[in-house]
Amino acid sequence: MDKVRICFILNPAAGWRKLRHFESQVTRVLDPTRFDWIVRRTAQHGEAPFLTATAIREGYDVIAAVGGDGTINEVAGAIGDADILLAIVPYGSGNGLARHLNIPLEVHGALKVIARMKSRVIDTAYLNGRKFFSIAGIGFDASVANRYRKVVRRGFFSYLRIVIMEFYRYKEQEYTIVADGKTMVRNALFITIANSNQFGYNTVIAPGADAGDGWLDLVIARKWPLRETPRIVHLVYTGRIDISPFIEIIRAKEIQVTRRRGKAVNLDGEAVRMGKIIKAWIVPSSLKVIIGAD
Repeated sequence: MDKVRICFILNPAAGWRKLRHFESQVTRVLDPTRFDWIVRRTAQHGEAPFLTATAIREGYDVIAAVGGDGTINEVAGAIGDADILLAIVPYGSGNGLARHLNIPLEVHGALKVIARMKSRVIDTAYLNGRKFFSIAGIGFDASVANRYRKVVRRGFFSYLRIVIMEFYRYKEQEYTIVADGKTMVRNALFITIANSNQFGYNTVIAPGADAGDGWLDLVIARKWPLRETPRIVHLVYTGRIDISPFIEIIRAKEIQVTRRRGKAVNLDGEAVRMGKIIKAWIVPSSLKVIIGAD
């Protein structure tokens, strides 16, 4: 039987500064009678799509993104409709998609998941033509992502500090929303368009979302009183935010959001500037990915 060929695309900025350390872990986990592999590091932001395209041309069976949600987005987006398996070795901060797909956050466990080669097909979501696979956010969420990208030392407490600072500052905005042809006007702290169920850090914002169900979950959040924050946090971490009176969730396949002016949006954890009109849609069953145990 032919060996499975794996190309690991590693983002050193996510923390893997010592290539040999990562390679030693791969050597310990992947059976050389079953797998051939190579590691390629990105030298700068935006290089992962080029390395992915190169690996596809070279005939690799699996392309593994080693990094955070941004690296995963770049690799998965470049795979496109190629008959290639995506694998994930989470080494970012939030690791939202990895958590959603039950992939262990420690490297040894993630590599063991790859060795099992259990996969499923998930959907690809689009925001103004840009692909995303986990979460896209407008408003407060995007403002947090924009500030977080400038932080040198990332991590949960850095993220939490920015969330608290932005919450005090940020005011609700008015949005006109069209979801599968139904128009509504809402004042919202943030609007999340979810393909998976969480931002990362196990913060579940769309409890019913599934990356392979063919739907987007539109989450509209009003700004809650400060005294409600402990309850909101509890509901987010227990996967029950949908019962809050400050949260409205609508399932749709096509969504348009119009805001007063263009500014940053959160696209799989990365801040990307877009215009006043935001259009989102879903392409079902378009990406094969290796997943963890159910």
